[in-house]
Amino acid sequence: LRGNGVLKNIDLRGNSLGTEGWCAIFAALRDNKENKIEAWDLSSQGINTEIAKVLAEYVSVSGVLTELRLGANKIGDEGAKA
Repeated sequence: LRGNGVLKNIDLRGNSLGTEGWCAIFAALRDNKENKIEAWDLSSQGINTEIAKVLAEYVSVSGVLTELRLGANKIGDEGAKA
């Protein structure tokens, strides 16, 4: 993910990536300035407060992300503030 500049859509639904997996993915994308992912459907993916913080870091530097779905997760108040 760090060197990919072509991937625009990704569907990882139905995977059990857990906190460590999701944080690794979002950290890699955050650090990839060539990242071109435009849309994420992260509904019902077990996104918790810790993951939401790393996701927020990624979203804050993404210049192309236009759609992000986070329904049915347990982000919590602290994660929502991130």
